[in-house]
Amino acid sequence: MEEHLSSSGPRFLDAAHFWERRRLWYNAALILVVGLWVVLTWPHFRPAFNLVALGKMLVLALLANVCYCAAYVAEFFMQAALSASLWRRVRWALWILGTLIALVLENYWIADEIYPDVAQNTAVVVGGGTNIMIASNMNFPAPLAVLGFLAACCGFFLAFGSALVFWFARKGKFARVATVAAGIGAVIYFGLLFGFSAGSHETQLGPGQEKYFCEIDCHLAYSVAEVKTQAEASSKNYLVTVRTRFDPTTTSPNRPKDAALTPSPREVWLIDSAGKDYAPVASAGTSLMTPLKPADSYMTQFQFRVPKDVSGLRLLVRTIPAWPDHLVIGDENSWLHKKTYFAL
Repeated sequence: MEEHLSSSGPRFLDAAHFWERRRLWYNAALILVVGLWVVLTWPHFRPAFNLVALGKMLVLALLANVCYCAAYVAEFFMQAALSASLWRRVRWALWILGTLIALVLENYWIADEIYPDVAQNTAVVVGGGTNIMIASNMNFPAPLAVLGFLAACCGFFLAFGSALVFWFARKGKFARVATVAAGIGAVIYFGLLFGFSAGSHETQLGPGQEKYFCEIDCHLAYSVAEVKTQAEASSKNYLVTVRTRFDPTTTSPNRPKDAALTPSPREVWLIDSAGKDYAPVASAGTSLMTPLKPADSYMTQFQFRVPKDVSGLRLLVRTIPAWPDHLVIGDENSWLHKKTYFAL
């Protein structure tokens, strides 16, 4: 058998035979977890049964299977470094460990991202009883986006470093495989990055409607509470009061109920119909960096000075962009991603 598997063709067929047969069990385990969540919490997930949610589920199922394909990279290095009898035992352990990790991540994502948000994403009654839809700064689950970004960085540097090591060790075949693996991973990641950006939509929220920001294990909601104007000789002042609210219904089950949250750094801009932005000239009230406990809220007033002839003004509240944000899948600050504004 050792001789039979000495060539790359039989080795690949042997690996494909092992991993593809167990891919069915891997997917069955993931589907079983989803089914248990739906059945045991019914009818909580009833609002999620729609075409948009189905499309997201299919994308996530595709991502789970793309991650599963990483086993072939590990298989390649195991076959090169270990005897046949040993790497056959190791890949069983790898399959079990990988499946368990996938199940843990799936449960965490459902509990932290999906379960709290399902009721929120249907309708919320605000003020005088107006039904509104909830908008967010992400169109991809934040924990998966962060984990995906970290995994992509680690995978790229590992593959690139391996290619360099193999190249200097005169293992040209291994170096090429590592380089191809890094390239395929980059194509998949950037395809998802630009795909979710292309699938995003520009949204304008009305008075009282909230824009949610994911803080990994909880959510903060921002809304425009009041708008006042003051005319001057050649300009116009806008006094915009922004409400910040810690929504207690979106906290992770593992988060202490009285734990305070310091918001991520936010910035506020007024943008006209031509796309020109105006920074606030003054602010009053509570700073947007003030920590909150669940159910807490506060008001912050921003003063903007704009020319009298501008039109189509809208307010943008967003996380201050940092370089990783541009590469996080589904983040509002990622490349080409549409924004959610507040209409004035």
